[in-house]
Amino acid sequence: HRRDLRVPIAETVEAMAGLVQAGKVRHLGLSEVTAEELREAVSIHPIAAVQSEWSIWSRDVERHVVPTAAELGVGFVPYSPLGRGFLTGTVDGSKLGTNDFRRKIPRFAATALDANQGVVAAVQSVAAELAAAGQPATPAQVALAWLLTQGRKLGLPVVPIPGTRRAARIDENLGALTLDFTAAHLEKLDAAADAVVGSRSADPSWVSEGRE
Repeated sequence: HRRDLRVPIAETVEAMAGLVQAGKVRHLGLSEVTAEELREAVSIHPIAAVQSEWSIWSRDVERHVVPTAAELGVGFVPYSPLGRGFLTGTVDGSKLGTNDFRRKIPRFAATALDANQGVVAAVQSVAAELAAAGQPATPAQVALAWLLTQGRKLGLPVVPIPGTRRAARIDENLGALTLDFTAAHLEKLDAAADAVVGSRSADPSWVSEGRE
């Protein structure tokens, strides 16, 4: 799921390539690699996709990893595209259970939550504006549609993987495919993303942002 930092990326990919050659695996993917690690991996064997956290409030991958994936023809699979539920506006960070892993993530800390409500407000505002223009939209659909828009803009195949426990959510997620943003919508979402406070991971070395 993430590369083992104790093992050179080349050694890992060589072993994985052996599984492809043996017919046990069809394609290879990597998770939370840096742009440099991705380049090294691709020099050994084709990589079908990179899976990393990417959403309106987690945009660090756009600095290096996303452009490199687009350049190398590698697809992108954003996990937590709804900001671990935060972007839907239904998560109250102050009421997370004692065993909820999000308590360990800096941007869910009490000192960051108030500032980060701004991105939720922007998503809700765009959803309301789309609805007023005849495009009924939920905050979750806005968050997913934004990722798909980014992919088209960057020439990158993007397949978000939102966590879904209810069948109705699948239909809701599919609705993101029909949304059409204006330039003003994108400017509003970009501005809100720039104001996000706190790291996206409890351990920076786990994610590409902490190793770039």
